[in-house]
This record gives sequence, structure tokens and C-alpha cells, in this order.
Amino acid sequence: MSATGDHVATFVELIRRASTQLPLDVERALRDGRAMESDGSLADRALGTILDNVQLAKERSAPICQDTGTPVVWIHHPLGVSTRDLGDQFTEAVRQATNRRYLRPNAVNTQTGKNTGDGTGRGIPFLHFEEWDSDHIEVRMILKGGGSENVGTQYKLPDGPLKAGRDLEGVRRAVLDAAFQAQGKGCAPGVLGVCIGGDRVSAFAASKEQILRPLDDVNPDPELAALE
Repeated sequence: MSATGDHVATFVELIRRASTQLPLDVERALRDGRAMESDGSLADRALGTILDNVQLAKERSAPICQDTGTPVVWIHHPLGVSTRDLGDQFTEAVRQATNRRYLRPNAVNTQTGKNTGDGTGRGIPFLHFEEWDSDHIEVRMILKGGGSENVGTQYKLPDGPLKAGRDLEGVRRAVLDAAFQAQGKGCAPGVLGVCIGGDRVSAFAASKEQILRPLDDVNPDPELAALE
């Protein structure tokens, strides 16, 4: 995307696609998963319903899920670009996308319970800016729904009850426990985003960024690739 000009319309289109179209690798994984199930089984029917919903959402430009979540956005920009202007433009795009029903008006004042009505609010959308050497702007986004957010968790190692030490085996035990505890609570099927280390804030942010990776991505660290 060009580093200059008004980008609101481009941002609205990004939001529309994120809300109404699954990435091809995710859709492929759903179809592959269904192919592994017995015809007519509960899993076969559930995955079939999900895939039907995915197709209808794409055809009608309607949200795939009733909960379109919080827009979490990573913006890379060249030197000299105003992040304040980009933030204002993306916030306006969220308002327009909400008005067009690509997003639900999810922003609610936590003290009063009053909905802002336009999908924006303090900290919504949540924007990350990073300068880079390229002469264009790159914008990547996930819509973080409440179902998946509510089963996100954080572990401190060592963890006695899990017999998890401060090593990768301990990490494996913590990840498996998180997946086990999430059963029936988050929206399935799901993708795990994991961060090892950092503080509470940076770790959660880094774990969300993992969701941007393609499903067939291979970690450059062989030991972590084996763990994944």
C-alpha cells in the first residue's frame, strides 16, 4: 500500500475480507479435517456446517461469526509517515465497516455498559506500529473474538501440579493443559498461538501475532519446530 494518501477505503476492504473470508490455508485445513472423519459422524456434520457457513459468508460479504471481535492490527510504515494519521484513518475505517455490517458494534464502556454504537472505543481498534526500511505500508490484522480470548491463559514455570519445569517439556505440558481446559469453551476448531518468555503484556501480544503465521509455516529453530 502507498505510504501517502487517504487509506480509509483500503482499510475498510481489509476489514471486510478479514470478517467475511477465511484464509485459504485455514479453509483447506477444515476440508482436510472433514475428509478424515467418518461420513455422517458428528464431527463430519459439524465441519460440514462450518464450511457451508464459510461459503455463505464469502458469497454475501457477511461476517463468518456473530462475534467479529476486537480488531488487533500491526502496521509497518516507512520513515516520516504519521502514525497518528494512520491510526485515525483505521479507526474511521472500523466505524464505516461497522455501519456496513462487516463488523458488529462490539465496543462497550466497561463502567457504564453503554455501547458506543460504531465499533470503536478506547483501545479499539488496538494498533501496533513499527517503522521499517520499505517505502510502502503493510497492514496485517486479526479479529480477536471473545470466545477464543476467554480461553487464553498464561502459565508460570515451574508448575508443581502439572509437573512442568522451566524447559520445553514444561512448556509442552502447559500448552496441552491449556488446550484441555479450553474444551467446550472456546470456538472450535482453533489455532494455538504460544509465546515462551517475556512479561505478561509482551507475551500475550507476541502470542497473538503467531496467529498471522500460515498453518504450514515451519519454525526456523529446529527444536521449536519439533515441539510445534
